Amino acid sequence: MRNEVENNPESRIKRKLGEVFDVSAEGAVSVVGEFLGDTLLGTFLPGVSSAVFSIKQRKVERNIMCMIEEMKKIDDYFKEKLEKMDKYQRVQFQKYTDLVTEYVAEEQQVDKIKYLVNGLLGIAEHKEINEDFVLFYYDTLNNLRLVDISVLNFYYLIYTNFGQLGKTYQDILEENNIDIDQYNAVREKLVRVGLFSTQRDKEIDDLYKNVLTIQDHLTLIDKGKGKKIARFKKISKNDKYSITKFGREFIEFFIKDTEKN
Repeated sequence: MRNEVENNPESRIKRKLGEVFDVSAEGAVSVVGEFLGDTLLGTFLPGVSSAVFSIKQRKVERNIMCMIEEMKKIDDYFKEKLEKMDKYQRVQFQKYTDLVTEYVAEEQQVDKIKYLVNGLLGIAEHKEINEDFVLFYYDTLNNLRLVDISVLNFYYLIYTNFGQLGKTYQDILEENNIDIDQYNAVREKLVRVGLFSTQRDKEIDDLYKNVLTIQDHLTLIDKGKGKKIARFKKISKNDKYSITKFGREFIEFFIKDTEKN
């Protein structure tokens, strides 16, 4: 009988909730633990035992256990938010908790789960929140790896501390065990998802204007009206990257203040 319980992920999740969140004298878990219970247990499908599903189920269970631990870290704040919600708000928030749990269950990098959980705090800050907004933010996070978040946060700190970070890109290379080519690839990826911007578009536009200046000058020469050529737009040899407004809001949504510092 004991082996059956040990092999049952639902039982292990229930036990984990009881261990992590305080249990009252009546045997009930805390308000946060109770809130999470139905959502977390609903991620497991009973009666399916194929080898492939078992591997996936172990990953899901690992991730859910991690989610519980991360939720415990913000237990007091979360409890305060839940107790202030009316019935409608709690129903809406439960929907988004279910949604975030689905992202947690599928996450490949367990160390990213803390960001998924932190996002729930961002959602709890709003009395009304658009589902498309939530999906957009979480889909973007789902597309990022830990190294991408590290580089994005590095640029966020540069922006908010006006360059007084004390770190260089070389530190980021060493912390993430990547080389300069991989670092540049990460920055290009962040540009593609809208978290970074570059000077590239502006400088392509300036280059086009320079070509038009040359064309106009040659046309005047051909008509015998040659004069001194107009000043060219300066083109930088370096493609400067910077964090976008979306990038800054993204970091503030998913990373707690203590982690930013």
